[in-house]
Amino acid sequence: MIRFGRRTATVATAMALSVGALIATAGSASADDIVPISVGHWVGLYNGPSTADGKAGWADIAPGGAIYAQCWTVGQGIGNYGDTWYRANQLNYNDGGGWTHIGVPVYVFAGYADGNARSVNRDPNIPQC
Repeated sequence: MIRFGRRTATVATAMALSVGALIATAGSASADDIVPISVGHWVGLYNGPSTADGKAGWADIAPGGAIYAQCWTVGQGIGNYGDTWYRANQLNYNDGGGWTHIGVPVYVFAGYADGNARSVNRDPNIPQC
């Protein structure tokens, strides 16, 4: 029988807990994904998943632009387009300026962005918020 001292057991336990914490953290990370603005609507950038939350201060994005969606959430429904919204942290206006990273995430109505093509677990890189 091999005997380990208290110090060895303490170090082994600390290492096991550290590895477990890393695995748990890695499992909950989101990947983000590009959502092209492709339905033919300009999309507004809002402070929350409702037009009542107000515009976030960024210009609307025209068709042909894109957002980097972090996740999707349920919010205000608009017409027959559903009630799903993307939370985004980067914008591309398709004006030659490339991607713009914004400090505070904004919300974009998924029905106007891409017809909900990537929301509600249709894209594994865009989880529910």
